[in-house]
Amino acid sequence: MENYDLLIKSGRVLDSESGSDRVADVAVSGGLIDRIEPDIDPALADDVIDASGHWVIPGMIDTHVHVAGARDLGGTHGLGLQMVAAAGATTVLDLGGSMGSLTAGISEGGSGVNVGSLGYLRPGETVPEGRLDTSQIREVIGTALDAGMLGVKLLGGYYPFTPEETSEFISSANDMGAYIAYHIGTTETGSRLDGVRELPALLGSMGRVHVAHINAYCRGSILPVEEEIREALQILEDLRDQIVSEVHLARPNFTRGKSDADGNVEADVCRNCLRLKDYEPTADGIRAALRDGYASTVEQTRTGLVLVTGERGVELFDEGDGDLPLSFPVNNATSAFQLTAARNQNDEFIIDAIGSDAGLLPRNVNIEQAMRLVKFGALEPLDMVLKLSLNPARMLGLASKGRLSEGNDADLTLIDPAGGRASYGIVAGRVIMMAGRVVGRGGTILTTEQGQTAVTATGIPFQTVDIAQAMMYAGRG
Repeated sequence: MENYDLLIKSGRVLDSESGSDRVADVAVSGGLIDRIEPDIDPALADDVIDASGHWVIPGMIDTHVHVAGARDLGGTHGLGLQMVAAAGATTVLDLGGSMGSLTAGISEGGSGVNVGSLGYLRPGETVPEGRLDTSQIREVIGTALDAGMLGVKLLGGYYPFTPEETSEFISSANDMGAYIAYHIGTTETGSRLDGVRELPALLGSMGRVHVAHINAYCRGSILPVEEEIREALQILEDLRDQIVSEVHLARPNFTRGKSDADGNVEADVCRNCLRLKDYEPTADGIRAALRDGYASTVEQTRTGLVLVTGERGVELFDEGDGDLPLSFPVNNATSAFQLTAARNQNDEFIIDAIGSDAGLLPRNVNIEQAMRLVKFGALEPLDMVLKLSLNPARMLGLASKGRLSEGNDADLTLIDPAGGRASYGIVAGRVIMMAGRVVGRGGTILTTEQGQTAVTATGIPFQTVDIAQAMMYAGRG
């Protein structure tokens, strides 16, 4: 008689791909889901989890995190990987890191999660200064792929390129088989609705891109929030075959507070946040916002990074010469709610996934906020699983993840519906988190065939991903 590595007993098993919603047992062997049946003998398993009263979903996949820059945020290597695991994530996509920081994090403080990375595009650091031609753009993308990354991310709200360069990055990444994400904004537009309006021209009829945190562009900077939501949704629906997208559900945002030699804030995102409440977009404006409790920065504690405001916030801001993370409570709840729940005429969700834009940042609330939407009635349980697991897996082309069915990877997240939080995280049949306590170690890097040589040299386990199967290229299916 077969023996299982792990048996999860009596949970409410939810799988969006099959539409299955039932109480059942899940047996795991060799890192894969072996059986799903109403009653499996616990004597057949080496380890048993009693999931009575809990929901069992395919492992939560967060397609927008920041885990590789811990030292830049005043943290330690691996801190972000610990924080995503504690929140119930089993696979994450780092939207703008470096392979050096990522491998150091996995080696020194890995939590057992699977993690892919996109190279960030910062002039003078990862791309040349000045205007870029096609050959330079292709070289930048190729360098990221060679290093083991899945592709690149355009940081339009911080380091905007011209519309022509932005369009060329997207088309070159598409042509080279690289994943590409876009924080909206060019030299002609900002991280606002005007940047969303620019998408059709940037993409043309062929461009494919992952648009990050749609709700960040619907804060009422140009039109009333409701009007911005309606217009953004229409644009995204018109570009449905060319765009994948996510919404984050946390109230605070994160940006950078760096100012130039004259004391003027450099990042468009930070300037927008200050102007929303009539603060000057200067270093002194940031100090005033910190003292008033409108702005916050971060400080590391024993449990991770926490938000700090007031005079302590000003002290940290000055100690970091202003170049450190800032947070503003600007993410509109109406925008997040409506964008997450919005459907088209075919009853399909317009926004594909729920991401966090967190990881290392203290707002890993995907499950907590999604559960609130379920309790409110905005999402059905299987809708939530679609947005937390299945669609994110499709976005990354991970055919064996995001599905809770026999033969697929035993990446699972258990949720306590009463508390609205993840209670267990399981990757390849191994428990990496229990009740918020991270017990996993190491991790697996998601890379492309082009990056295998570089990742092999790190000695860290890896999984090869075929980006041609990613949703932006293969379609929603």
